[in-house]
Amino acid sequence: MARITFLRHGKSENPKAGVSDFDRALVNRGQQNANTIGSLIVRQKILPDLILVSPAMRTKQTYEIASQSWPDIPVEFVDSLYEATANQLMYVIDERAGQSQNILVIGHNPSLVVLLNRMVGSTHTDNNLSYFPTCCLADIGFEADKVCDIDPEDGRLLSIIRVRDLDYNSL
Repeated sequence: MARITFLRHGKSENPKAGVSDFDRALVNRGQQNANTIGSLIVRQKILPDLILVSPAMRTKQTYEIASQSWPDIPVEFVDSLYEATANQLMYVIDERAGQSQNILVIGHNPSLVVLLNRMVGSTHTDNNLSYFPTCCLADIGFEADKVCDIDPEDGRLLSIIRVRDLDYNSL
């Protein structure tokens, strides 16, 4: 089964004068949540074969913190993931997936949530699927062996994890 996992960056600074959107950094909560989701990815055994990351400061920091306990996994910082539409995001996945079975995309809304809904919308009944807050992770499975062979509108939501909803006492 091929899998595409989406991870929205952690909570970042509010927009402020003199700092571009691209350069907004994670706040403490965003750093803590990135660490939590990185550990959860290991525990849930959903480590990817390839990681695609937007080059924005907050996505790079999310990757750096989340991946601290991961094995060495190829990573690509892809300029076009910043401010991408859902169609552009799917194009990047098609272009970069190669022979990977499982990929992780660390990016931004609205492209992540729009593509998530496109991939699983017809098979998923969660009325709250569009609620994709910071450091939210969605794992999508496909009836194909490799990501390059998927039908992008035939995904099945394997899990959605909203870090803010986790019970930290059970972690």
